[in-house]
Amino acid sequence: MKKRRHPDTGDDPRYTTASINPLTLRYLVAVVTERGAHVPALCRGLGFEAGDLDDPDFKISYRQASMMISRAMQWGGDSGLGLAVGLRQTPISWGLVGFGMMSCATLADAIDFGLRFQKDAGSLASISQERSRNQTALVADLIFYDPDIEVFLVEEMFASMISNARFLVGPQVAPIAVDLIYQAPAHAGWYQSIFRCPVHFGRPRNRIILSQASVSQPLATHDPVVAKRVRELIEESLLAHREDADFGATVERTIRENLRELPPLSQIAAQMNMSERTLRRRLLAAGFRYQVLVDSVRKARSLELLSHSRLPVAAVAQEMGFADVRSFRRAFRRWMGVAPTEIRERSEG
Repeated sequence: MKKRRHPDTGDDPRYTTASINPLTLRYLVAVVTERGAHVPALCRGLGFEAGDLDDPDFKISYRQASMMISRAMQWGGDSGLGLAVGLRQTPISWGLVGFGMMSCATLADAIDFGLRFQKDAGSLASISQERSRNQTALVADLIFYDPDIEVFLVEEMFASMISNARFLVGPQVAPIAVDLIYQAPAHAGWYQSIFRCPVHFGRPRNRIILSQASVSQPLATHDPVVAKRVRELIEESLLAHREDADFGATVERTIRENLRELPPLSQIAAQMNMSERTLRRRLLAAGFRYQVLVDSVRKARSLELLSHSRLPVAAVAQEMGFADVRSFRRAFRRWMGVAPTEIRERSEG
């Protein structure tokens, strides 16, 4: 069994705080149980048992989730486990979030609702969308660069997205294309049968691209009279349990979407309808500082690019918003203790 490569998280509270819905692990248990895994061994030493995952109030940390997923992958091999887990899911699996999505008028509205409450639906990564007149791209970014489970996380997210979309509007839904940053795994042929569209590996981002015609499709479960109140009740219930850490997630998404030209914190605060002082206080209450979040996003994204792309280090520095490559090299050595070129050499070794 190969040694687990833990992500370099520093003292990031998102790694060890139990604040994540264990949905992914619950379906992971279902899949590996059918495949003959000894589930208690996968949970051993993680601070919970498989039965705890069925408790609606139970939460896990990213560390717990990543360790259990890594164990399952080491047990079963890299054979599309993430795809299998994602395909098991329906909007009902996503609890209140899924019910809220079902009440929406169109698939586009359901996507917006799901993205707003993605953490409550158990997401282990950050999902955003890029819209144009003709298409919508759902983009998956890893919160931590976690190479042992990277493929699993992206597979699980994209397979669950397409599974839910087909549940909501019909089996005919197929993306225009799927772009993946990693190289094709041994089970790459399965992707084509699931997504029924061109699948491109070695691309700059993890994206599932849908046509405007697809996302404009109406939902049969929409009721315009009931939907408004149902969604209000769901939002009130979920927002009542929000943590200060959610402010960190919002700021982090803004950073990720504007890496080349980072906005000042005052601008982000204005977008969130609060003062910069209030936002700093809420971030500190959750254990964050703005620069720490900036460094976290830059580190994860630069590790991803250095490991999977052939972009020159200077181009990676530009993508991260650094004024010059020397500043990037200094920052990277501060984060990782090694030069960017050493990370690239390791990934190629």
